[in-house]
Amino acid sequence: MNCIVLDQGNTSLKWGLFVNNGLVESGRILDENLSIELNQLHSKHNLPFFYSSVRSASEQTQFLNRFSFCRIVPEANFPICRYTSGAAGKDRLANVAGASRIFESTVSLIVDFGTCITYSIGKSNELISGVISLGAQSRLRAMHEFTGQLPLLEFVESSEIFQNSTEGAMLSGVNFGIEAELKGYIEQALEQHPQLQVIFTGADSMHFAKQLNYRIFVELNLTLIGLYAILCANES
Repeated sequence: MNCIVLDQGNTSLKWGLFVNNGLVESGRILDENLSIELNQLHSKHNLPFFYSSVRSASEQTQFLNRFSFCRIVPEANFPICRYTSGAAGKDRLANVAGASRIFESTVSLIVDFGTCITYSIGKSNELISGVISLGAQSRLRAMHEFTGQLPLLEFVESSEIFQNSTEGAMLSGVNFGIEAELKGYIEQALEQHPQLQVIFTGADSMHFAKQLNYRIFVELNLTLIGLYAILCANES
């Protein structure tokens, strides 16, 4: 199946070009450039466009009205969710589908670094459980917005824990706070599933993967791969 898959997050849209059952090209479009760049992508590729989003129903409707060449990824064949209440986001379900496509019947802990950091334990196309916490940039924004004097910083790597500047201390808190969080959740997941496969995806996945001494598989386009797997399942 040849197509373009679109995954709309909270601040940008990721796209992937799939040809002959494989991802051959991908990119990201920021919200402020959406109209120009998505229409250019459509002009370049005479293929079906499939769309999935974590945004509100009204925002998704506006998007589909605005870009009428896009079709929503059908609900059928998204992974099963064992939640006792609430609904898991389509991005998390797509990540489980992507992990199941790559590792088949292996239990996986999928960590997705975005506006939020999501931890999803899945196996055989089923989301079993998980955790949601704030992402790196969201933590910095919260420090700025909920205090009187802390500046708004962009997330960058921090090499030392204890810093002698306000900016350094903030960045250290985010860097090493997330690192400690990751270690804690990975260890807990390994206790429950000793043969666990840890998968990182999202903007900061490479940065944090290199800081940890675990066997980590990094796939930046896991959500797109999962959405494509769902589309292929619908076609079969």
